[in-house]
Amino acid sequence: MKNGIKIENLDYKYDIIDIREIPCESFLLSDDPSALVLAMLCDFEGKDKQMVVNTILRRLKELNDERAYRDYLKMVNIYSTNRGLEKEVEKGVEMLTVDIEKTPFYKIGIERGMERGAEQATLKNAMIMIEKFKLSVDDIVKELNIKKEELLEYMQSRKEE
Repeated sequence: MKNGIKIENLDYKYDIIDIREIPCESFLLSDDPSALVLAMLCDFEGKDKQMVVNTILRRLKELNDERAYRDYLKMVNIYSTNRGLEKEVEKGVEMLTVDIEKTPFYKIGIERGMERGAEQATLKNAMIMIEKFKLSVDDIVKELNIKKEELLEYMQSRKEE
């Protein structure tokens, strides 16, 4: 690669810098996502490759919304092939990907939703039995083992709809 431009009335020289010789640390500390992506091409200075890649991916995720993160991830993926870091990028992405269905709060929410759905179905059936079979509220409450206040509140809310 040339290290200058020499044409009529212009004689300009510049140093050529190999990005592989620049320490990645300065890029890793940046809040500029483009700089973080370039860290993939820099000198890891003997640091664990997986740790550096994970740091890049984590910081990109912190600094960007999902759409921008995916765009930067594409760049990281391309640069990783230049450094033979494809496996590290794959592992790093897997590490940052959260399967929401495996999280405790999701499981608790599903359980509560199922319980709430069952309660609503019971109240709906109770109301149908009262209306269709002309049964008393007290009999239904006793037979289905539900709270009278909840049933009356449910019936009132359905009448208002």
